Amino acid sequence: MADPPLPALQGLVLTGGTSSRMGRDKAALVYHDAPQWRVAAEQLRACGADPFWSCSAAQAADWQLGERAIFDVVPGHGPASGLHAAFSLGGNTAWLVIGCDYPWLEVQDLQRLLTARAPSIDAVTYLNPATDDIEPLIALWEPAAQRHFLRAFANGEDSARRILRSCALQRLTPRSSHVLENRNAE
Repeated sequence: MADPPLPALQGLVLTGGTSSRMGRDKAALVYHDAPQWRVAAEQLRACGADPFWSCSAAQAADWQLGERAIFDVVPGHGPASGLHAAFSLGGNTAWLVIGCDYPWLEVQDLQRLLTARAPSIDAVTYLNPATDDIEPLIALWEPAAQRHFLRAFANGEDSARRILRSCALQRLTPRSSHVLENRNAE
């Protein structure tokens, strides 16, 4: 018997943080000819994931995102608030999630997450060799992982990493540890 088809795919760029360590909006930083919020969205599009942005109202207005903007329902929990807002939209879709602060991430890295999808896997992410831990903000969250996240978040857990660790998880080795370096401070 053939495996059931995998759920449709959506993209989520996490940009809504205050960038307090950076001191300015890290989503607006330019590393490769365009601001990171736009680069990340183009990477998602190249993988077949129509992008949404977890962002602030000011970002949504400045970037003219319209209905593609997702606002925190439960603010104050960092990236978990953005994941919560997106996952709360419902539907039976997988979310390909990337933080806006990974300037060395490339389409090929996201494509590897998609290639590793399987019906028995709740999520796919990278194992960071520098930290020996997973990267929940560069991950593919299938509906089962989203439901698990929402239950854990409702019970007071706001660590996306801890929640993701408890799912049926496929961990990939990055092509280079440089890919997983995020830019949270200058």
